[in-house]
Amino acid sequence: MVDNFYISVFETKNKAVFLYSALESKGYRGIQLVSTPCSIKAGCNYAIKFINKKYIDIIKKEGEALGIDKIDIYFARRINGKLTYKKIYI
Repeated sequence: MVDNFYISVFETKNKAVFLYSALESKGYRGIQLVSTPCSIKAGCNYAIKFINKKYIDIIKKEGEALGIDKIDIYFARRINGKLTYKKIYI
């Protein structure tokens, strides 16, 4: 089980699914579509989870190309058995 990972959060579920599908079709495999943690954003939404830090730039670049300009990136870390999220400002 991986305890440290990144998560990208979007304004809408559709934007998350759209970008995820575009990334998958381009051959990116180190990503996963997951529910956005309630501690980050309330409501029914999806996020893209990834482990490799290089995906931050890829997600930002591919998102901009698709007209998705607001993407928040968080670093998740398990501390004392509890996941904590820290927003990364890029």
